[in-house]
Amino acid sequence: MPNNNNKRVLLFTFISFSLLLITSIASNYLAVYWPFIKNIDILSDIKLSQVNYSKQQTFTKKQSGDGIDSLAYTTTIKTDSISFNQYLLPGRFVDFRSDTTQPVLPKFVNKLAALKRGERIKIRIAWFGDSLIEGDLITQTVRELLQNEFAGNHGVGFVPFKSITAGFRTSATALTTGSWIDDNFKSKVYNDPLFFSGHVFYSSGGQFKLRDNTVKDSVQVLEKWLVCGSADSNTAIFVNKIKKTIAANSIFNRILIDKSKNNSFELTVPNRRVALYGVSSEPESGVIIDNLSYRGISGFELGKFDEKFLVDISKNSVYDLIVIQYGVNMMFRAKDTNYEYYKKGMDPVLKRIKYYLPNTDFLMVSCTDRAFRYGSEWKTAIGLDSLLKTQATLAFNNKIPFFNLYTTMGGNGTIVNWASGPIRYASKDYIHASPKGALLLGKYFFNAFMIDYKKRQLKKAEK
Repeated sequence: MPNNNNKRVLLFTFISFSLLLITSIASNYLAVYWPFIKNIDILSDIKLSQVNYSKQQTFTKKQSGDGIDSLAYTTTIKTDSISFNQYLLPGRFVDFRSDTTQPVLPKFVNKLAALKRGERIKIRIAWFGDSLIEGDLITQTVRELLQNEFAGNHGVGFVPFKSITAGFRTSATALTTGSWIDDNFKSKVYNDPLFFSGHVFYSSGGQFKLRDNTVKDSVQVLEKWLVCGSADSNTAIFVNKIKKTIAANSIFNRILIDKSKNNSFELTVPNRRVALYGVSSEPESGVIIDNLSYRGISGFELGKFDEKFLVDISKNSVYDLIVIQYGVNMMFRAKDTNYEYYKKGMDPVLKRIKYYLPNTDFLMVSCTDRAFRYGSEWKTAIGLDSLLKTQATLAFNNKIPFFNLYTTMGGNGTIVNWASGPIRYASKDYIHASPKGALLLGKYFFNAFMIDYKKRQLKKAEK
């Protein structure tokens, strides 16, 4: 009998392992066409523990049959490199420390916990990015999920007075009419500082109408704040046709112009006496994410923000977290593999912003997958691994947490599969996610935020 029982145990173990292995392999193939099916790796716990604690584990490149480098596990690295190589981990924020049980954004998750307890506070995120987030793509999903989870109050946040994406943005409906001047990153003429959106506007008799489409509860109160620069004394505006005199004495100002259950309003600027940025529609308490997209830039442009403007932003503790999501515009040549110039250009930008915003948390996000045509096939850019490492090095050197969106979305070949599958998760330019793809990316971000938040809860429970 003992021998028969041992055989049964061995047979059961063999069958169970075989089923898990088949499921793991099958999920990798299914995830190509249905990205909402997550890859299953039955060795994931072992691998993670090796990355965190092994003195030999790291990641290196191996060359596949098509000549494109991909990522693989090896066991040939020294202990002092383990923390840096965390940048290759998918699905979570990393801060390059050996202790991965600690929250990466401690101040931020502490405020999330305060919201969860019912405290009436605001948590504001500035999300910088290029065309990958324009039209509020990705950010609208993160915003909605975080707002649902913490406090349940909604609001779209900052909306600029003019935008090339106003016609297709779904989270807010904005209409601008009349005379408006747009000064920005690429056409800086006037002396007033640019806002984080990269724009400053001027108007004489212009009108702006906004409807916040994120609010589903008709009884929720919405605050509408005019976001502007300095203004002449006794400057007048009209809010819902009612005249209001505003006082904008600082370089940066947020002025409450309406507080009601209405999710729409209109604003008229009778004369050009104030530097205008936009309007923020937000809840009385909760999470607010400002989408700050600017098409075609790499992040160098953030170095153009006025010093006094940054000081004023910091003095008023406007932002709790700044997310910096760039990189895809650096891959404009198919054969580029050296991005040392990007590191040299971006490093002083990050140092400058961190210096002037010492009380704000930062998160750096990697580029997504991007493909070029090599011969007769579309494939992931051959320099993408190099760019990823450059971005991670920037984050590491500046003590900024990092999120690898490339490995999180699936890594090498993902954008091609997303653009070619039966459900289009990416466009045929092999750069941009479709709205469905952006929805997935937003969910990946939310999951990473929740992993960090749960670390805080676990640490608290251990005390």
